[in-house]
Amino acid sequence: MRVAVLRCERLPSFVTWEIDDVEALFDDDRRLIEALRERGVDAEPVAWSAHGVDWRGFDGAVLRSTWDYVDRPAEFVEVLTRVDRSTCTLLNPLDAVGWNLDKRYLDDLEHLGVPVVPVVRGTPADARRLLAAVDLAGWSELVVKPAVGVGGSGVERTDAAGLAAVLRGRPPGAEVMVQPFANAILDEGELSFVIVGGSLSHALRKRPAAGDFRAHGIYGGTVERADAAADDVAQIASMLARLPFDLLYARFDVVRLDGRLAVLELELVEPMLYLDREPGSAGRLADATIARLERA
Repeated sequence: MRVAVLRCERLPSFVTWEIDDVEALFDDDRRLIEALRERGVDAEPVAWSAHGVDWRGFDGAVLRSTWDYVDRPAEFVEVLTRVDRSTCTLLNPLDAVGWNLDKRYLDDLEHLGVPVVPVVRGTPADARRLLAAVDLAGWSELVVKPAVGVGGSGVERTDAAGLAAVLRGRPPGAEVMVQPFANAILDEGELSFVIVGGSLSHALRKRPAAGDFRAHGIYGGTVERADAAADDVAQIASMLARLPFDLLYARFDVVRLDGRLAVLELELVEPMLYLDREPGSAGRLADATIARLERA
């Protein structure tokens, strides 16, 4: 069995600051490759955008650190479509990936009965409607996000009075999402539940750095393993059961609203899984990969 672990060719363009240890960002990839090799699988890292790759030479391609797709989303989808049309099995599957690339999936989650943080969407050209919707909802503290993005790129925090200025600073036709800011991020933190092979592998608590609101390590946020309460695990299991995909992995990023978990983001394409935080998790991911390829 031969497996390509897909990564980025370079860091995405929004990362304009120096990172002391860039390779540390790819620790999940390294751990998965090692676990696959321990199980007799010929696994290797492959940049998704590399030219001349014969995907028929691989049994499977596991999407992992493909973060620079945000700079070339159309090319990314084109490459994944070629993988899917070959004899190589793409994990996660193409239909799940295509659905997850645009944050309109949050609307679908809500229709499926999955609790989500409320959202209104539109373009800066439609600012009047967005402002009216926020006013009607009664939101005072806000977060504005691009409809397509990774790693907190293009995310801004503002208040209702400042929303118009934020919208004016964006391209008129670029779709944005406006959500109420969840204060729980600053105390309890954002919770991430990592699903591997259809079951909960581990849970994480992410907190932003002082003076920031983005619970992401590249902005100085902290990530620690969390002991998930039984009721929280049951809520996540219910969310997972409503998804219409057979997923190798998923990461539910949630925040507590009115005592219940609500989805901020559902990551199916290139999330950090923090395999270093949970002993045995890389092995579980390798076993789930092998099982899906054998089934295919």
